[in-house]
Amino acid sequence: MIVTLENSSFTARVNTFGAELCSLRRKQDGAELIWQGDARYWSGHAPTLFPITGKLRDLRFTHKGRSYEMPPQGFAKDSPFTVEQQSDQALTLCLTSSEQTLQCYPFPFRFLCTFALTDQGLALTRRVENTGSEEMFFSVGEHLGLALPPDTPLDQCQLTFSTPQTACNWRLDGGLLKERQAFLDNASSLALSKKLFREYGCLVLQGLNAPWITLRCGGRDWARVSAQGFPTVVVWSPDNAGAFVCVEPWQGLPSDSAAGYELARRPCILRLAPGRAYAYTLYLEAL
Repeated sequence: MIVTLENSSFTARVNTFGAELCSLRRKQDGAELIWQGDARYWSGHAPTLFPITGKLRDLRFTHKGRSYEMPPQGFAKDSPFTVEQQSDQALTLCLTSSEQTLQCYPFPFRFLCTFALTDQGLALTRRVENTGSEEMFFSVGEHLGLALPPDTPLDQCQLTFSTPQTACNWRLDGGLLKERQAFLDNASSLALSKKLFREYGCLVLQGLNAPWITLRCGGRDWARVSAQGFPTVVVWSPDNAGAFVCVEPWQGLPSDSAAGYELARRPCILRLAPGRAYAYTLYLEAL
């Protein structure tokens, strides 16, 4: 089911299946910030990543001696959420653990996603609640597909930072962490191009300390994403004519290609005690 939100400045569309933001459009000029999906290039919009980010080694993990299988980026993106609360300008969706989720992820939970329009764009809150009796291990993150302005190729775009940034990049092998390399050195921007992603596949950046990451296209600021407090920011665009770039703040990482399968030892794994909750709010704004 698609739910439409509206305030005086923006409209948004959210799919309750996968709790996925499908559109964020500015009324003043009709500017669309979210990639509208095209199976020739990438059919997604902004998938929800939970309870893992990235890929597991051999698509499985172990916990307390038992093995579990899970697809890349977790199962939330392929799950039906229920409407917890709704108004003209905000929507809260909920995914609750079930017999089906416990077969691939042995932790009881509630996962709430709130989409709230603001004067500048959208605030997106993810809240994880541990409803079980033991410590819970998880990752959670975003996969925001940002549409480029019409008739603007990727090589005319860059990501800019409000202060110079130094960061490392993880090279991947089959979607798994392989080698951490120096990448940004006191840089205020990162030039984008299809050539960049042909060389790297995607960027898995760690060490950024910028409150905002701004997408600048054709010499003007187009959109920005808040990134403070996220240990990882993934950047990706496909090696095809798809006119978008994904900016993905993660509380997590893919699995290490040389490590074992234990979920509790996965890089950047979050831990949550019974009865406790974890939450963050991310902002996507039009400029």
